[in-house]
Amino acid sequence: MSLWKKNGHVAAPAEKTLCLLGEGSQTKGEFYTPGSLRVEGTFKGTLRVEGRLVIAPTGEVQGEIQAAQVLVAGRFEGRLVAEELLEVAETGHIKGEIRARRMQTASGATMQVHCWVGENLAEPAPTPENDHRTARPRRG
Repeated sequence: MSLWKKNGHVAAPAEKTLCLLGEGSQTKGEFYTPGSLRVEGTFKGTLRVEGRLVIAPTGEVQGEIQAAQVLVAGRFEGRLVAEELLEVAETGHIKGEIRARRMQTASGATMQVHCWVGENLAEPAPTPENDHRTARPRRG
């Protein structure tokens, strides 16, 4: 990304870093960006994106995602936290656990998930031990 001169002064780009994992590429591990990321290839591991994450129709991600905004138009399997918004396109496929402040799902999207939507993303997921609706009395 280049810097532009405005009135004789060097100015930083208006948008933060945009990263691309291109179609046909494969990588695994941990990845962090303070900007946005578009995945058109395959990624296995942990993604931390402070901006917007787009999993394109050709993209596939397995692992953990934490991002401000997420658009799934491809495939995702694992645990996903969208701090602001999760959008699932009609071509999107999600399997696993999702937590999102807000969520929009298009007709045709496929989801096999445990899902929590709302303001309290930091609360632990319900388990038989801490979910009072399914807790059974202990025998002593």
